[in-house]
Amino acid sequence: MKLGSLEYLEEAKKRSNSDAEYLELARGNNESYTLVLGADPDKGVPEPIVVGYDNLDGKMNEVWLGERATDFTISGPYGVWVDVLRGKLGPTKAIAMRKLKTQGPFLQLLQGSDRIIRWVEVLRTIATEFEGDYSQYDLLGE
Repeated sequence: MKLGSLEYLEEAKKRSNSDAEYLELARGNNESYTLVLGADPDKGVPEPIVVGYDNLDGKMNEVWLGERATDFTISGPYGVWVDVLRGKLGPTKAIAMRKLKTQGPFLQLLQGSDRIIRWVEVLRTIATEFEGDYSQYDLLGE
């Protein structure tokens, strides 16, 4: 599945909502998120990819493509997102190093760092196709 596609987001929702560890860590989370995967034209990613989702008591409720007003926005170059999904860079480290920039209550986001780490682990189980030059790193999933 292509990273950032609606099909990918639906699969992320399905897997997240059936992962007991993620659900335990996410319980009580009622926030919404926009993720911006920045364009990298030199590497074959001509346009940014913008996706979003919201949580209802920790479960992914709705997923969408494009911009919406959300509680948090996390943005960064496409290659950084690829590195996070490949396990080359931890999500909280990427945020702390400002490789991924955040908008929204930062401390609140950090309080959910265990949840974020587990969510990325769940995402790594999805067979994922990357854009452009990054396609050499496609994830095979489980």
